[in-house]
Formats: sequence, C-alpha cells, structure tokens
Amino acid sequence: MVSLIAAGEVVERPAACVKELVENSLDAGATAVTVSITGGGLDMIRVTDNGSGIQPGDLRLAFAPHATSKLGRAEELMSVATLGFRGEALASISRVSRMSILSRRKGSDLGMLAENDGGEMGAIREAACAEGTQVQVKDLFFNAPVRKDFLRRPQRETALVAEIVQAMILARPDVAFRLMADGKQLYFSPGDGSLSGAVLAVFGVDVLKGLKEVDGGEQGLLIQGFVGVGEQARGNRAQQHFFLNGRAVRSRVLSQALEEACRHRVMIGRYPLCALHLTLPFNRVDVNVHPNKWEVRFADEGAVTTALMNAAADALKEAPLFSPPPLTPQAPMPPPASILRREPEARPPEASRALMARDSVAERKVSPPAPTAQPAPEQVAHEALKRSPLNVIGVAFNTYILALHGESLLLIDQHALHERMLFDRMMARVGEKQDVQTLLAPRVMQLDYPAYQTFLAFQDDLAQAGFLAEDFGDRSVRLTGVPLALGEPLAEASFLSALDELQGQGTLRGRERLEKVIMSACKHAVKGGERLPEGALQALADEMVFSGITPTCPHGRPIVLALSRGELERRFGRIQK
Repeated sequence: MVSLIAAGEVVERPAACVKELVENSLDAGATAVTVSITGGGLDMIRVTDNGSGIQPGDLRLAFAPHATSKLGRAEELMSVATLGFRGEALASISRVSRMSILSRRKGSDLGMLAENDGGEMGAIREAACAEGTQVQVKDLFFNAPVRKDFLRRPQRETALVAEIVQAMILARPDVAFRLMADGKQLYFSPGDGSLSGAVLAVFGVDVLKGLKEVDGGEQGLLIQGFVGVGEQARGNRAQQHFFLNGRAVRSRVLSQALEEACRHRVMIGRYPLCALHLTLPFNRVDVNVHPNKWEVRFADEGAVTTALMNAAADALKEAPLFSPPPLTPQAPMPPPASILRREPEARPPEASRALMARDSVAERKVSPPAPTAQPAPEQVAHEALKRSPLNVIGVAFNTYILALHGESLLLIDQHALHERMLFDRMMARVGEKQDVQTLLAPRVMQLDYPAYQTFLAFQDDLAQAGFLAEDFGDRSVRLTGVPLALGEPLAEASFLSALDELQGQGTLRGRERLEKVIMSACKHAVKGGERLPEGALQALADEMVFSGITPTCPHGRPIVLALSRGELERRFGRIQK
C-alpha cells in the first residue's frame, strides 16, 4: 500500500502546510475551522477545528509516514473520496518544525497533547481542551534554512495562505472558516451552506452582484456556481476557482472550456472570474496525479469540456452585456465639411498635447520594426496617415472606424487606438505624478486579501500613476482619485486591473511597476462594441493622424488595416487581376 501511495511530499512553504492541515480538519467532519498565522506562517501556524478528534492511542502514529485511516484497500485509490489519503503531510511538516497536536474525541472528558520537535517525538500527556483538534506548527524550517531562501517576504507568504483559505471557503460553504494573520481577521465565512454567502465573504458585495449563476450539467456531470464576465473579468486566472467533488483543483481543461464559453463577453487579455462546483462519480476522475493534489485527470475530457461550456453559455444567455442596436434605419453619415477644408498643418488642441507628450518620451519609446521590402499593411496605412487627414464615413460592428484616405479604405480598431493614446499620454509623464481627477463620490471597494496586500505593497506606485487610494480597514480600499486621462467612468475597473497586474510582481523595479500599472489601466479604453457618437469617431481619427502614434496598441496588435481601391475592384471583378 505504501509503495502505491508514496509521493515523497516535501513541504515547500507555509501555504502548503495550511492546505494539508485544513484538509485534515475537513476530512474529520469539522463544521468550523480557524486558521491563525504569524510572520507569514514561518513563526507560527495554528489550525483549530471542531471535528471528530484523534483517538489517544493514534496520536503517536499520526506523526509516522503513511499512517493513514483514509485508505483501507489498494482499490480505493481509484475512487478517492477524502481530501487527503497518503498520510505524508503531518510527518513531513513535523520534520521541519516544532509541532504539537492537541485533540479531544467527542464525548471524552479530557484531551491529549502530543509534541514533536524536528522529527523527535516527545511525551504524550493529558490536557484540557475543547472537542476537536488543534495543530500548531512553530519555527517552520528552523532546521532547514536553505528552504527559507526560496520564500518571499512575510506579507507575500500571508497572501499565499489567504489564497488557500479563500479557496477552502468557496469549496465548502457549509463550513465556517476564520483566518487570522498577526492578530487581524482577514476572512470569516458564515458556514450556512450558501455559495453566495461564501462568495460574499471572499470577494465582497459588489462582485457578488455582478456574477451570473450557473446551474446545469449533462452526461453525469453536475455544474453549479457563479461566473463573472464583462467588468467582473480579471487580468489573470488567479480568480478562477474550480471545485471537483468538494476538492479545489487547477485544470487547464476546465479553464479553456470556461474561457471558450465566455469568449465573446471578455476582452482579449482578460479572464472570466468563477467559483464553479463540479460533481461527478469518483471513479471518473483521478486525483492521484501530483503530491499537492491540485491536478486531476478526467476519464472523459471531452464530456467534461462540453458540459462546462454549455452550462456557462446557458447562464450568460440571460444577461447580454449590451443591448442590440435599434432596428430603425439610420441616415448615412455625411463627411464633415471641416475635414474637406482642413489644412494639413492644422492640429486640434488635444492632438497637440499628445504630440508634445510623444516628443518628450521619444528617446525611450520603442521604435516600430524597421521597414522591409514588403512592409506590413498596418505600417503602410500608418505612414500614409502622416501625410493627410481622414474622412470618417462610419463604423462597422460598433468596433471598427471606417475612413477614406485617398484611394484606400481604412479600418481602425477604436479600442486599440484609444488604448495606445491613453498609454502614450500617461507614459509621457511617467517620471512625475499623473494629473488626477478627484472623484465626486469616493468609491469604497472590498478586496480579496491577496489584492488588498498588493495594494498595501504598491500604494506609492499606484499614487504615482494617478490612483489616489487609502486603506479603509477590513480588506477595503477607499478610492478618491484616478488618472485624468482615464476619467471617472473607468475608475473602479482600471484600479482593479492595476492590482491584478501587480499581484505577485514583488521583484519589479520602480519604472517597470509604473508601466505595468499604466498598461493594465489602459485596457479599459473605449471597448469594441461600445457605440460612440459621430463626433467622437472623427476626433479619434484626427488625433491619430496628428499625433503620429505607434501603429500598434501597447500589447502589439495593429491599430489600422488598409484595403486599397484596386484590391476592392479586383475582388468585385471590375478590373483584371
């Protein structure tokens, strides 16, 4: 049996310890679990539960490797129903810490205390305690200092522990969780069995209001939970939470299926947020893939992918992101007379400001690729734009501005263009504080703890980029100002995007951090599918002409594509090829 389950598990960091200890509490039937840490978990980790407790005679055995009561026969590996099953965690943790277990079985008069110092077993004695189990880990890696070299600052280790606990809260809404770090409460969930209550405890009321409920399934797979698209989408996959038969898992298959279902409702570079519970027979999934038990293998990946895509798509059908355009016919938009009379040297005030901004950063701006014998179409279009103004004639799909330039029809991606303008404008002042627009009504946002910790760590960089915010307590932030270039409508979305971009980037230098903040904020430029007034379309095109911007968005996508009159006439058969 040992040869089948042994994985040589090594404790890498405090978050891994917390995961293993909390899973033991849940396997013991706990309905309330409290996690307390100090110093990011290196100084102390304490997990207290009200589970079934440990038999006094089993306490010494609990520290031995592979001494598990969760498997009885080898065949049970094919249908594992518990979170843990190898019996390696307590043995591994005890070897690199000073560990104690205080446990009292239900109905017993007294509890028992067992201590282990770096793998050396101490005495076991009676002790007073409540029913359940308390495991305490002190001085983690005190006898393995080389492992400490791979750890981050205590604040970051605390954030990683918080990520584990928030996953547990969402995985088990029927269990009341509490997370304390250095004496402060970071999370508390009611344990009332409601997933919406768990989501509220982790993400706050604003996020909960914007999520869409998922309830479906097929081919023996049941899918329930919430998904967030549009403004609820995030800058990375960190907030994609999948739970398989109550176990938190990470799966490329599930992420790809969800993202495909949400493809038309999430911007490029953004990812849907979710908390989705999948239930399927235990023998149709293999959890014995990796020692950390995050990875799983499905017996039928195709069936799982199809079921998840259909369930998510059905949930999103009921709430489109924007209303369809009116059915009443609209008169064609005539070319503005001002375009026909404009002198090539004229420059709109806004374009002049952008031009000065461009000149001030010309030396550090990345130049477009050197022209080749056959330059890219967008490069040709950009060079042509420098010579004369455009005649905007309309917009396609509320996304692509249509403009005539000489003998060419130009298609301009309004989002990519606006994003490049915002990025250049803000980067032009990267060495000084951005102009700030003070919000008429400050926004108070409750964050999950990793995002909150990111805010505390990068508060000065955010302020330098134009985001004025202060700690408001209880994982909340009070946003009072945003970069003037973005404006108030983009306040919350751009601020959250900046936090997503910075999360886990503790090694970035000052200028790199500012560029990350600015680039993420600019993702919330005018979006494809957003209907703009006629004057705004012409203004965007004019500023593009006169500012001489780089012909790609900050992420490298082209801004303009050109289709010549000759190409059109060849396609319609009006001229010979």
